[in-house]
Parts: sequence; structure tokens; C-alpha cells
Amino acid sequence: MRSDILKKMAVMALAVSMLTAGCNKAQAPAPATEEKQETPAPEAKSEEKPEEKAEEPKKEEAVGAREIPQELYEETEHKMTTDTEGCATFTNIVDKLEDGKGYVNTDIGDTNVLMVTSYTYQWEDNVYGAIDAEIFMYKDGEDAPAYLGAVEAGGTAYPLSIKDGLLYVGGNHFMKKYAVKNGELVAVEEAYVIYDSEGNAEYYYRTDSTKFEDYDSETAEGHLDSFYQDLDSVEVINFDTVGGVSGSTGALPAYEYPGPELFYSVVYKYLIDEFGSNYEASDVTIPCPIIIAEDESDKSDIKLYGNFWIFNYNLNGETLENTSGGSYPGVIHIDGSDADYVVKSMEVVEDGSNYDPSAKKIFGKYYDDFVKSGEDKDAFEKTRAQIIANYVFANDLSIKEYKDYGWDPVKLPEENIDSFYSVLD
Repeated sequence: MRSDILKKMAVMALAVSMLTAGCNKAQAPAPATEEKQETPAPEAKSEEKPEEKAEEPKKEEAVGAREIPQELYEETEHKMTTDTEGCATFTNIVDKLEDGKGYVNTDIGDTNVLMVTSYTYQWEDNVYGAIDAEIFMYKDGEDAPAYLGAVEAGGTAYPLSIKDGLLYVGGNHFMKKYAVKNGELVAVEEAYVIYDSEGNAEYYYRTDSTKFEDYDSETAEGHLDSFYQDLDSVEVINFDTVGGVSGSTGALPAYEYPGPELFYSVVYKYLIDEFGSNYEASDVTIPCPIIIAEDESDKSDIKLYGNFWIFNYNLNGETLENTSGGSYPGVIHIDGSDADYVVKSMEVVEDGSNYDPSAKKIFGKYYDDFVKSGEDKDAFEKTRAQIIANYVFANDLSIKEYKDYGWDPVKLPEENIDSFYSVLD
């Protein structure tokens, strides 16, 4: 399945966190686990043995000296959105779900659970995946399904999956495995890669019985690579969609680039045509290109470097609700030798363990700018909001805000079509 994942989408760089019941993050916090390391069987005492043992404390002391980034421990509270009031069974919960949401009754290990997602998308024929879920189980002595917590993957390239009874949740920079232990959702293993401002990678790994400090970067990298290799044989969880998968309601006009530059009009249309079909249909698909650099030295091969996002929205009153999306970092090759511009091809950064090597190869001297751009979340959201606001103005719509699942709505700014797009030129 790993190869399918690489064909489906290139990256989703949004930060994500695991959210445990009451307070946890959908992708960066919660502990994880690995099988305990085997302890060598005791051997007969000899005078040489103490010298062999003396090396172990040295190694542990060196590993324990690693500085662990605080972000790996930070937790963000997740507010459950599934309405369970008065629900005594899983069926009662499903009966109250709104159209467009998804659900599945499956097993994590030996525990039967109900998973509820904010939206589904077509992963392959007759399989609808999800990247987020609130999870419920029956507990002895309780008269209603118990809420275990929530998980969220790093994008549609990483649908929630099961292998060997464990729930896999991942992204370009992390992988986690979950189990249900003693009535609790537990990250039994987790591994991360974090890049500094110069693009140097540092890897981290822990289990539910060990600490990040117990593993050096090289060992942690091996675990992360192993997780990604597992994706070849996981089973993508197939969610049912409430109300069916009818797709777009036709309530909104299709997005068209409202700025004056033909060059960007071609780019925006290419992003929608090339990547919009990766997702289940919605009311409107709106691109959000974050431009890193533009090389016009060869008019027959203009290179546009950037992190090119696609967002899909459904209209709910005066709010655009995000239903899916993903990022495609890379370089778009454009032929501008004639009067018209034509997109020739696009190189997209790979995901998983190949993310950083492929990003360095594609972005070249612009790699550091690419990394820094990904760190500026405020600037990204400002650009995204402005693109939406200009779409709303150009189509004379009454939309006031947009909203991501699990987050508060964001009020749209005033339109600035005449000045905004020239900044991208």
C-alpha cells in the first residue's frame, strides 16, 4: 500500500496531533510504544563480566543527555464534537450524525470500537478513508459508549489504517501506533523527525514504557523507517459516509483565479485539475499556493517553486467548512515562450523517509527558504484567508468565514484583488 500512498498524494505538512480523551494533540503529543527490548539472559559470573557491563551505563548516559524538543510533549485539548447525549449504543450515535460525516465499527486489537470522522474521501474503488476520528468503546458497568480519544493523521496520503491489531496514524514527519489497553487509547509506539532551520534532521522515538531519551537519533530513524515500510501491508479502514457520497451540492461557483495575471491563472487552474480529483467532490475547491521562488531564466522552462495546497469546502450557512485537502510541495515547470503559458510538468516532494532528500533535490538552493516558509503558520493562514476572501468578493457571495474541523471559525478579511496577487509575481 505504500506505493499507492505515494501515487495518491505527496505531502501534508500541517502539524498534527494525537488527541486523547479530555486533552491531547492529534499528532505530536501522546506517548507511544514499542515492544520491550529483550534483556540478555544472565550468564555465569566471571571476572571479565563486570568490564562488559560497564559499557552499558556509558551508552545510556550518553543517550540520556539528548535534549528533547518541548513540542514533542506539548498537548492540545480536543473538544469532542460527536453528539452522544442520550446514546446507549453505537447505533444511537450513528443515527445522530450529520450528512457528510463517516463512521465505522471495527476492532483495535481485541476491542470493538466505533470510529467517527468529520469527512471521508475516496482512497480507491469502494474504499473511503479518513484522516481523523473520535473513538468510542463499550465499557463494563457503563450504560453508554465511552469516549476514548481522538486521532488525526497528517493528510490524505495517510488514511487511518490497521495492521496486526494496531491503529496506524501518520504523516510526513511522524508515525504512531495505537492500542486499547485497560479501557484507554494508548500510543504504544511513536517516532518523529524534526528539521532545524538548516534542514538537518533529528529523529525521536519512544514507546509507552520507554522515553525519548532512551534512543539516539540513528536508532529512532530506523524505527520511523520501519513504520513507513509497514504502510505497504496495512489495511486502510473503510468508513461509511452518512447520507452517501453524492459529492458537490452545486451550491457554489467553481473557483477561478480573480487576479489580472495570466501566469497565475494557469497555475491555479492546473492545481485544481491535477490534484482536485484526489478527493471526494465538495462544494468548491480553492488552491492556496505558497510561492517560494520563481526562475524565469529560461522562458521555455519557467520554474515556480512552492508549497502548493488544495482545500475543499462545503457551504454551511455563511461558513465554508473544510472537508479535505493536502499540500504538494515542489516545482512547477511552465512553458512561457509563446503568448500563452502552458504547464509542462510538476516535480512533487515524496513523503515518508524520502521527504527531506527529495525536497533538497527539488528545491536546491531554495531549500532553506522552503523550510522557513513551512514554519510560518500565521503567514500561511493569512494567505489562505485572503485567497478565500477574494473568491467570495469576485463571486458576490455572502460567506463570512471558513472553518477547519475541530477549530474555531476564521473571519475573512476585506478583499484586495488589485494588490494581493501582484505580490506573487
